[in-house]
Amino acid sequence: MSFPALSEILLGGFGFFVESGTTVDAQTVSALIKPDVDPIENWTAGALGSILDFKFGIVEEDSSFSRPSPAGGREKVNRKFVVQDFVDIETREMAELVWRLQQGFTAKIVEGTAQTPGLAVDRKIDGWLRLQGRVLGGLDRFIQDWWCEVRLVQGTVADGKVSQPKLRFTQYKTAAGILVAGNSTNFPAI
Repeated sequence: MSFPALSEILLGGFGFFVESGTTVDAQTVSALIKPDVDPIENWTAGALGSILDFKFGIVEEDSSFSRPSPAGGREKVNRKFVVQDFVDIETREMAELVWRLQQGFTAKIVEGTAQTPGLAVDRKIDGWLRLQGRVLGGLDRFIQDWWCEVRLVQGTVADGKVSQPKLRFTQYKTAAGILVAGNSTNFPAI
């Protein structure tokens, strides 16, 4: 039996991103078609590099209000609704994904083929994110799959140090009005 709340050490993570429209096992990846793990290269081909850190976050809408209090006066009723889930991932390498988002290219980068920068006005890429939280002993504490969009939070910094780009993956709960069935988080037993 798995006890996620009892984990003491979460050392690091591994991340993979398979872009929408990619062909995997003769199927086109979409909100309805998630890559499987046979072969494992279905995911590892989309490695995000060395993950320095990842941080989960939410966007909330405040819907608090004030009501009359039986003790007199008014009292505040706190109400907040989560409207978005995301994870920020900082890496050590500048993958093609980072360069493409930073430059605003409309297509994948092909070596030796010029593209016009800045044509992508809404700089995001849709696809499947797999994030593995790994503990000190080398076992996965959780494996999470999200259909999401990825945007660049921090790109290249030319300051004499190695750039550490940061990507934000924002989960899509629905696609074309249909619940995304493949979104999942699994806490494997350790």
